[in-house]
Amino acid sequence: MSKRIVGSHAEYKRLESNILQISQEAKAQKKVYDDVIDATVGMLHHENGDVFKYQVVDDVLKMLSDEETYNYAPVRGKKTFTEGVLNWVFDKNADMIRNDFKYSIIPTTGGSGAISNTFFNFNDFGQKILLPNYYWSPYKNFALEANVELETYPMYDENSRFNIKAFREAALKLAKEQGRLSTLINDPANNPTGLCMDKEDWIEVIKVLNEVDELGYPVILIHDIAYIDFQMKDTQFSREIFETYKNLNNDVLAVVVFSGSKSFSMYGFRVGAQIGISKSQEVIDNFTRVGDYSVRGRFSSVSQPGMNVIDHIFNNKEYLDKYKTELEIGRKLLKDRAALFLKEAEAHKLDILPYCGGFFISVPTKNKNIFEDLKKDRVFVIAMQDIIRIAISSLPISDIPELVKKIKKHI
Repeated sequence: MSKRIVGSHAEYKRLESNILQISQEAKAQKKVYDDVIDATVGMLHHENGDVFKYQVVDDVLKMLSDEETYNYAPVRGKKTFTEGVLNWVFDKNADMIRNDFKYSIIPTTGGSGAISNTFFNFNDFGQKILLPNYYWSPYKNFALEANVELETYPMYDENSRFNIKAFREAALKLAKEQGRLSTLINDPANNPTGLCMDKEDWIEVIKVLNEVDELGYPVILIHDIAYIDFQMKDTQFSREIFETYKNLNNDVLAVVVFSGSKSFSMYGFRVGAQIGISKSQEVIDNFTRVGDYSVRGRFSSVSQPGMNVIDHIFNNKEYLDKYKTELEIGRKLLKDRAALFLKEAEAHKLDILPYCGGFFISVPTKNKNIFEDLKKDRVFVIAMQDIIRIAISSLPISDIPELVKKIKKHI
């Protein structure tokens, strides 16, 4: 009998469907066959297949001093970085956040680090986090690492809108069962569906959170905004959902998750932030206390050069203007691909879930072997529950007509 080297709590750990591994397989196949279509990993690419990088990011990275590049970063980051993140994320609502709320911003290893830390610190072991039934699969990894579980509700109502009725029922039920509500909403431009909730949806969400709070339960909203800069709206309109925050009850904690990976194409630098917001100073003091501890205890600190690049761009008008110009180029790439995909889907009578922005479009399927069937046709997608996720972010526009035909063939 062999000795058990792994701790009993880690016996369940096995990556059964790893998006990055599937992407590597697709890349390997592309070296052998010319007709491989890779619609897997959510990174923005040019039409020629190169990663979409921002020249201003490159320029600022090359001008960093040795101190800005090689030194350890402070756990809390520089104030210019954190305040710059606040301004960028909330835009015209930043002053409202500063005036009406207490807040704290903790740099993390990407948006993933922010979510992982929040899962770990704001639930008791064995409790559940509430989220829609369509979600980014690594959330489950973060949950299991934090010794918590996921509870889902149907994302869509009968009109293919956000299902506020199902959300309310699930939120109240879970809060009463476990004495706490921790809920994650990935919006706008949900991964994997591309759904965008509107301001009216968020008004109703805030009402539900307040209703649970008034029953005497702690309430934590985890708002993952990774794709906010790629919603098919102008920046000012993509941020209007934050106006609804002003109606949050005093003790509710909102944790807004910022991703430097998506907004700056700095995927490998692993820069993000937890933005803790509450009208209660005590809530924010606790958010900061446990957040600082977990950053130090789990990944020490965040990439110094990564934070400094973003810091310089947010705090230099010339750099920021260049960045905004380049961002519009990236948004147009995405918009053109989405428009063609939607057009081809309509022409081939291929049903898709409602899309309003982000890196992904999802197609419902009843074929349990859809991944393998498409793979035989040299098409790589991500199969998730009863949908397949198409990463239009890295998909050349020339591949889209053939991709739609092959999906329709196997769906």
